[in-house]
Amino acid sequence: MVTDGVGRLELVDLRQQAHYWRSQHARAVQREAALKAEVRQLRTTIAQLEAQISQLRQEQAQQQEQIRAKDQQIEALKAKVAELARQVFGRRTERTGDAPSGEPAAEQNGGQGDSDDGCGQQSAAPGSENRRRRGQQPGTGGHGRKRHVNLPQVEQVHELPEAERCCPRCGKRFREFPGTEDSEEIEWEVIIRRHVHKRKRYQPTCDCPENAGIITAPVPPKLIPKGMFSISFWVRVLLEKYLFQRPLCRILKVLSLEGLDISQGTLTGGLKRLGELLQPVYTVILERSRAANRWKMDETRWLVFTEVEGKVGYRWWLWVVITDDTVVYLLEPTRSATVPKNHLGPDPEGILNADRYAVYTSLGEKVLVAFCWSHLRRDFIRVGEGYRALSAWAQQWVTRINEVFHLNHERLKVWSNPEAFEAADRVLREAVDAMAREADRQLGAPDLHGAARKILQSMHERWSGYTIFVDHPEIPMDNNESERRLRDPAVGRKNYYGSGSQWSAQLTAMLFTIFQTLLKNQIDPQKWLLGYFQACAENGGCVPQDVEKWLPWNLSPQTRAAWQYPERPP
Repeated sequence: MVTDGVGRLELVDLRQQAHYWRSQHARAVQREAALKAEVRQLRTTIAQLEAQISQLRQEQAQQQEQIRAKDQQIEALKAKVAELARQVFGRRTERTGDAPSGEPAAEQNGGQGDSDDGCGQQSAAPGSENRRRRGQQPGTGGHGRKRHVNLPQVEQVHELPEAERCCPRCGKRFREFPGTEDSEEIEWEVIIRRHVHKRKRYQPTCDCPENAGIITAPVPPKLIPKGMFSISFWVRVLLEKYLFQRPLCRILKVLSLEGLDISQGTLTGGLKRLGELLQPVYTVILERSRAANRWKMDETRWLVFTEVEGKVGYRWWLWVVITDDTVVYLLEPTRSATVPKNHLGPDPEGILNADRYAVYTSLGEKVLVAFCWSHLRRDFIRVGEGYRALSAWAQQWVTRINEVFHLNHERLKVWSNPEAFEAADRVLREAVDAMAREADRQLGAPDLHGAARKILQSMHERWSGYTIFVDHPEIPMDNNESERRLRDPAVGRKNYYGSGSQWSAQLTAMLFTIFQTLLKNQIDPQKWLLGYFQACAENGGCVPQDVEKWLPWNLSPQTRAAWQYPERPP
């Protein structure tokens, strides 16, 4: 019994223990399930956090990239501000002291270089020769005051006053001593006068029918029939407006100061008539420019205050096209490639000096574009002035470019000596090849500054155009003459803003062309106009029959000598 009782108690106890452990197991299973669920939740949370971290890292990378872009933009804007400040407040020059042998480089002069003398001959380029200061050089002897013996001379005799012609002590009179003591001064007199032509009349003393009535001396030739102004008057007006860039309103004020009051409409009517007389000359110069095979081209803005169908605004473009003996100006309402294409014709062939404006590279496969080294040099100068970190780098490239200018100048100096030219040519080619290799090496550097890379990449892409001068020594390294020939028009643009009508715009391009072509050929514009207008007047106020003979390259040696410009044009 006891045993049985004990057994039953043990069995109950075992059952209780089993129930206990079953309950513990169930709790453990539940806890395991809860832990697994918590682990799954934690894993989900971790995945979400990792996704957030990844997103934040991406956002951080984007923000850092934006910061870098902003920093680059700020740096570029600072460079632009520095460039604008230099243009407004700084010296208008690109001269540096790093040229070979301490020689200064070329002047910029408002974005316009200075390597051609304006008469079809190449002059020294940046770093190619020692550019002296203007005027008397320090330490050199003087030349004395220039005697302008070419000017008309008017003598004026000065005598002692009557009361001073005797001795103040004894009263005896002085007697005149042979000779005079002379001094000179130059006067500038502007004389506007009426020239009255008195034509004598004659009465026949015979009864012959051929002499009916009063016979009068013929009317003198007039440039504009029934006009009130002489040839010299119109020549002066044209010079003032289109060579010296004075607006008509100021010309009228000057005339008024001298006693002549006329309306502006009177002048504009006469100018319109003169344009008809000068149009054939302009046409012949255009034809000669088209027939050339070497050109220099550039363009600048010009305002024409007239409505043109299909065009918004008044901005036109003044193009300049230069050959060996012509300077042509084209005033067009567009800056597109149609302008040079229309001027050069359907299938031009030759070499064109120009800047990097894309229009010039679209003129056909037969036109080689020689890019301007002065523009390239200017790029490095601007980067060096705008980015302090690139100052030394830019200066090194400016020095390399100066050296190429110098070597090319040395090569041209010995052009007539084949052996010396070959040696100088070899040195130049080695320097150009070394420059190309250095540019490629720097472009391969991954840490190259963006502004530096942009310049070198541009130079690399246009290298064949930059190096045309190497195989063609007659081609200048720059396009500075084109920029210089646009200086006078730029002054006119500031003085009288532009043209008020299309006929006035055409007359402007016409006179700019004639004047600058004459100066390029060292012909005095005033003497040429006087001669040409006299021929027009003698032809009844019409264009002369032989216009060709009035072109600079067709003038006789005697006429060219008589009309020689007094000094080489600037």
